[in-house]
Amino acid sequence: MKKIFNGTPHPVNIIEGSTFDPSIRKYVTTAGKEVTVVASIPNSGVVLSAVIETVEMEPINGIPVYGKKIIGVDLLPEGYDIYIVSALYASAMRQMGEDTSALYTVADPVYSEDGRTILGCRGICPAF
Repeated sequence: MKKIFNGTPHPVNIIEGSTFDPSIRKYVTTAGKEVTVVASIPNSGVVLSAVIETVEMEPINGIPVYGKKIIGVDLLPEGYDIYIVSALYASAMRQMGEDTSALYTVADPVYSEDGRTILGCRGICPAF
């Protein structure tokens, strides 16, 4: 069994039985059906973050403009096979030239029937 580190600030709940609603472009719980959580991966106690510097730039038509530059990332803890991270963290790792082969993000958040509340996700996906 692979050892998984969840570097997000919340548990990752894998939900079965959602459907895609093209009108809101989201996966939602199926009307009248109970949500089935098939797996729950608890937060590992550490949130992995990118270190981002904000730089003030030249205003445009009096509107303040700020640049964002990734200057670092939190180190991955050793001893795990899979790391579930945010899309921002995965992107920062790629930009820093780090190995992302063990990084995964959530695949397809699943929302409540009204499309407002995230209940979990359909699974995880490699952070290419």
